[in-house]
Amino acid sequence: MTSPTRRKLAVTAALLGASALLISGCSSNSGGGGADGPITQFYHQYGEEGVQEAVNRWADDYKDAKIDLQWVEGDYAQRVNALLASGKGIDLFEYNAINVEAARQGQYADLTDLVEPIKDDILPIALKPVTIDGKYYGIPMITDAQLFIYRPSMFKEAGVEVPETWDELVEAAKKLTNADHKGLFLGNDGGAGILAANLPPAAPGGIIDDENTKVSLESPELAEALTSAHELYDSGSLLMGAPTDWWDPTSFIAGDVAMSWQGLWAIPAIKEALGDDVAAFPVPALDGGQPIVGVSQWNEVVAGKSGKIEQAKEIAKKQWIEDTDWQIEFSTKYGFHIPPLKDAREQAETLGDGVAKQIVDLTTEYGWTGGPYYTPAMSTALTDAVTRIVVDGADAKSELSAAQSTMQGMLDTLQ
Repeated sequence: MTSPTRRKLAVTAALLGASALLISGCSSNSGGGGADGPITQFYHQYGEEGVQEAVNRWADDYKDAKIDLQWVEGDYAQRVNALLASGKGIDLFEYNAINVEAARQGQYADLTDLVEPIKDDILPIALKPVTIDGKYYGIPMITDAQLFIYRPSMFKEAGVEVPETWDELVEAAKKLTNADHKGLFLGNDGGAGILAANLPPAAPGGIIDDENTKVSLESPELAEALTSAHELYDSGSLLMGAPTDWWDPTSFIAGDVAMSWQGLWAIPAIKEALGDDVAAFPVPALDGGQPIVGVSQWNEVVAGKSGKIEQAKEIAKKQWIEDTDWQIEFSTKYGFHIPPLKDAREQAETLGDGVAKQIVDLTTEYGWTGGPYYTPAMSTALTDAVTRIVVDGADAKSELSAAQSTMQGMLDTLQ
């Protein structure tokens, strides 16, 4: 439901900046903080038509409290973080970058009492972005999945099977490349950003262990895979310099490439253009690792310093736990996303067959995200290292070792 640019920001966690901010609300009351007045609820600006009208309608229909809805254009994270730090002007908000230190400082209300009873009905990976120190600080709203998509007709013509290992993926990209199209699209940067975010989790140890205490990047399997990614970068099999980047399916639809990294959000446009000539597969497991589907997510959060925490929690519960029809509408009518709650997922007709269902099933089984302990600074350190390996041909073992040391130091500050 986010625009392509905002989706990219969500994936890379690059949410900080100095953009000017414009706010338009559905009332002139700034709300938030005090015990009186409406509940002030924040949304970032969605790119899809109809979203703003829909959230305003839901707020107007809610009868147990007045909701002052704020629709933020510009740097949403900067505005929300400033309000949270001040403790004024915000009660309820959506967020895709829940922060460990902010949670420990009391900037988010503990929502464990709302999430715990329904945790078994939530998409397995969807709890990770909202979990800090064993507590839940958000209710998952929408989940975006990213993985490889491909043209079955092109695979059949080239005699290529769906890759089940990284080596098979590299070879498939080469074999699928011909005078008419390239084998693989990983973005106009040659894929360094995508590979940094999604190849290490497929290696033994992942990026961070389940206890969020140890960074693991020094596996020989990861070094070998990234070295082969540099060879792929130089092979002429990657689409680069496309008119639009990977999150826009234009090049895939046009037949310029046989395989592409892509998000679930693009599937409706692809299906409309290509019918059933599209399918998906996860990032293949490296030896000793596991397949993965990259996940990003928006979550509903209650401001920890709000004077109306219980009222805000009731709104969050109604909207994102109890109102199944709303969750389906929000996920599938304007954009195309996975509702984290089981009832909404199973009742969403547009997610119930074809490649959309395939992606939902793969996400349920293989979904991965770094979570709050994998900070933007850590992501940047890893992306820089992978870029040097993939683009410049730097030694993978030494780059990964240095990145692991840097990232471990960052993780240690969160213990």
